[in-house]
Amino acid sequence: MSTTPSQERATRIAYNLLRLGVSRSGVERLMLEYPYALIEKQLAYLPFRKAKRPEAMIIQSIRNNYSAPKNFYAQPQTNAPTTKRPLDQSAECAPGQAASQAPGYGTPAPAHPPPPDDWLEPGDQDGDSPVQITDEADW
Repeated sequence: MSTTPSQERATRIAYNLLRLGVSRSGVERLMLEYPYALIEKQLAYLPFRKAKRPEAMIIQSIRNNYSAPKNFYAQPQTNAPTTKRPLDQSAECAPGQAASQAPGYGTPAPAHPPPPDDWLEPGDQDGDSPVQITDEADW
């Protein structure tokens, strides 16, 4: 007798849950009450959780549909770019030049002129004085 892909999937899920220490009745209830995709997702997240009791953590994470742990997405990239972008090339130091000697490192910010004092009319403290429009062309 051959097994179908859904039977193989169910067997794999049940095996992983049993291996964690979930009871047979617990596995049956989880698999009847929750979608396989949710159970598989939580099984994938489990190694990234700091679970003292993995069997309890997997049950709670399935029941409550816990989100992915932060460190799940912090896995190292395997497809790192091999070519440099033009922006990266211009940021490199010249050969023999230390990063601390690179142009722009440690230079003070350019001085900006102070804002003009004529922003407020004399006696106007908050700038909310009414503006009189003398001609519609000013709009």
